[in-house]
Amino acid sequence: MKLKILLCLGCFSTALLGQTSEAWVRQTDLTTGQIYDTPFTGSGGTYTAPMKVGTSGSLFELFARGTAWDSNIYLLDTKIIGTYNPQVTVSITSEDDYVRGDPAGSRFVKRTRADRPFTFNIQVQGLVADSTDISEHDVYLGVQGKNYDPANYSSLNQTQYLIEESNLENGSYTFGPLYHQLTSPTLSSGNGEQTFTVVRYASYQVPDTIIAQPKIEIWPVASASVSNITPGQVFIDRIPSLVVTFTHLYPDSRTYVQIYKGNQALGTVGKMVNGTELRFGGYYNPDQTDSSTNVPQSLTVSVDDLSNYASEDGIYTLEVVTHTPFFGRTAERLYHVTFEVDRVITSRGQISTTELSSPGTP
Repeated sequence: MKLKILLCLGCFSTALLGQTSEAWVRQTDLTTGQIYDTPFTGSGGTYTAPMKVGTSGSLFELFARGTAWDSNIYLLDTKIIGTYNPQVTVSITSEDDYVRGDPAGSRFVKRTRADRPFTFNIQVQGLVADSTDISEHDVYLGVQGKNYDPANYSSLNQTQYLIEESNLENGSYTFGPLYHQLTSPTLSSGNGEQTFTVVRYASYQVPDTIIAQPKIEIWPVASASVSNITPGQVFIDRIPSLVVTFTHLYPDSRTYVQIYKGNQALGTVGKMVNGTELRFGGYYNPDQTDSSTNVPQSLTVSVDDLSNYASEDGIYTLEVVTHTPFFGRTAERLYHVTFEVDRVITSRGQISTTELSSPGTP
């Protein structure tokens, strides 16, 4: 019988877009090995197989040759049609809705924070349930990890390692909520990626073939510190310049320093210290035209005018606060310190010294 299938010619290589390229479909009979090439025109759509598809199936490969300066041959699409044709649908759910690539496809990238859970879903169909051949009965699922360079968050030249593996039959599977399994010193310091690789086992002259490979990036939990101030410190004069160090700020975040009068109380909305607000990602920069960062950020900010925010004597709390996609973008505290301002001590001391030094004072 003849069979109609859908093949995609466009959106593989920008060198091919807008050009008339030589393209063809190669049909390989998986039983006999017979090959039949057919010219293919247009930018995609329905293709009618000229050769009968047998019970073992056929492998269809869409090729195109570049034009002008580009004479390379590109493999644009591959489909296996036959009785045994495993298909998978995958998804990764995170509190962060960020995605690179097509989330409806088989290769895309999601992200989360090291201390937050995510869920991996996979639906498998097209396997032969009663077959004793593993290549027909199962697909392989391998979970790989890779730690990023802690200095630049890059995966370049980093070694991939196996976390776990299993075989899956026809059915729907949900794994989660999961926490990352990277080989980081602590859960919160996880910095890397986990890849979910689904493989069709070799059969009918077709080698092991990756049919889905989504991944999720894991970014470390942010932290902050402030120099030149200690808990409980009393300032009797101007508060010195402080240096705030931000580490691993999430690529979708708003972070700032705030101050309020009184002892620390989680959830208090204080006064934001001018010049300390940092915004990353499209959510917090809706008018930004340049591409947003997609890796964490680490930097320092100086605070030179804190005395202007503590003009009255009393107890004050300084906090570093961040907002991210997690916990509904509510404020999370990265750092806090409580200190005291008591300028009266200086004036009292001056008055007392003057009185003691005056002659004739009783």
